[in-house]
Amino acid sequence: MSSSYENLAFQRKVNDALEAVERVLAIEKKPLIAGEVEHTYGSKYELVNSVSNVAIIAYMNALEKIGLDADVLKAIDDSTPTTLCFDASTTCKFLEKKVVDVPMGRSYEETVETKSTGILGNSKTKRVSKVVQHIEEWHYKVETSWCVSIYSAADLARKRVLKSRAGSTTLITQSKEMPLPEHKDHEPIELSLTWLMQQIDKTPQLTSNFRVNVEENKTKTPRRNEATQNAIDFADHLKGWCGSVSVFMSKLELDILHRHNPAKNEPKAKISLRKTCNLGEKVFNPVLPLMEEGEDVQKADGAEIEHKSVLRLQSSNSEGFVLSPNDITKLLNEHVNSMAAALAKVEKSFPPDAEDNIVAVSEATLSLLTVHLPHLCNNFLDSMAYVENMMEEQLTAAIGKRITADDLDTFVKFHNARLCQVPQPFSHAVRRPEHTPVGLVSIESSDDEHKCIHTHTRVVANS
Repeated sequence: MSSSYENLAFQRKVNDALEAVERVLAIEKKPLIAGEVEHTYGSKYELVNSVSNVAIIAYMNALEKIGLDADVLKAIDDSTPTTLCFDASTTCKFLEKKVVDVPMGRSYEETVETKSTGILGNSKTKRVSKVVQHIEEWHYKVETSWCVSIYSAADLARKRVLKSRAGSTTLITQSKEMPLPEHKDHEPIELSLTWLMQQIDKTPQLTSNFRVNVEENKTKTPRRNEATQNAIDFADHLKGWCGSVSVFMSKLELDILHRHNPAKNEPKAKISLRKTCNLGEKVFNPVLPLMEEGEDVQKADGAEIEHKSVLRLQSSNSEGFVLSPNDITKLLNEHVNSMAAALAKVEKSFPPDAEDNIVAVSEATLSLLTVHLPHLCNNFLDSMAYVENMMEEQLTAAIGKRITADDLDTFVKFHNARLCQVPQPFSHAVRRPEHTPVGLVSIESSDDEHKCIHTHTRVVANS
């Protein structure tokens, strides 16, 4: 179970999202969080399959905006490892030094007397002088370039660029020290897409085909199996990749734009990548552990609706309590629509891509996506933890209490006493014949109570 998972907080988040879900689905549909629907044990596997496939499609909806579209997916060789890579570099070049006269906002009045030999005599004039400060400015040209690419195996020479941009700006400081290194190649940020590509079936259409193999010996529960664990690992790695890219985008503002300090204030549009954080958090998140009551499942789902995602949902013959394929498609379509609306706001708020802009639409778009993708990952990780927690709560309710190691030890002692001689504590005195004990030999438990373990013993007489 995820160490950061909080059951009550996640349930509140899902219940808050249900209002948006009900608005998207048909009026007669009443989905609920899985724990509030009576269902079978097998339905938990169907729930994990459904949530995992929705997460995969939602990931691809976001990655498509970076350039990982259907044509790129079809061209990827599934037999070799696939890697998504973010590369970036910055350069800083000194241009010139200037001295700027900046009015201080103060002035003083001076009276000047002019001597005259005429009838009127000497004349006096007043002169107002303003205080001006001479400030030295150092001008630098800062250039940045970044690209998101994809390549197979270790074939970097044939990598495919999905999205890239180069920009520059004039950075003015009041210090002669270089604000940035002359040239810096940032460490590549890589993410393995091998598992994600293995979950995509390319024939006849691009579909997500995640499924837990219930017949495999390693499958213990819907959460504890190899397929689900691999999905969880990928979600963790995707979060890490997005976090690193987001940090780089934030540094564009902190290290470059925020260091711009000309002597005279220059009116500029107030743009900040922080706006994209708010927009990314408001994009609809379809990764939710939802089920329907039995009578709702039986309602006609109608004809198949058109999907807007890059991947289709795999058809399923399950008769569980999970949402129908049409309902899931509606949620995924809403995800695409809300993400498009957020990106449209980004285009209006940020300047267009141009060489004289460091932060423009492309940077804001990538920043928004690297904020939204971790939200998808978090909902998936919490959903898997929720399924495991739901099973634990149901098992505890069925037994009547939470079973601990002490309970199991008491159970074993009780049944051993019924089957054979009652085990005795392993604690024996050490003594010579006809003498008082000089010591004690015992085997104790490693817990805080240090009780003697119970064993079967046999006393052997001295020979």
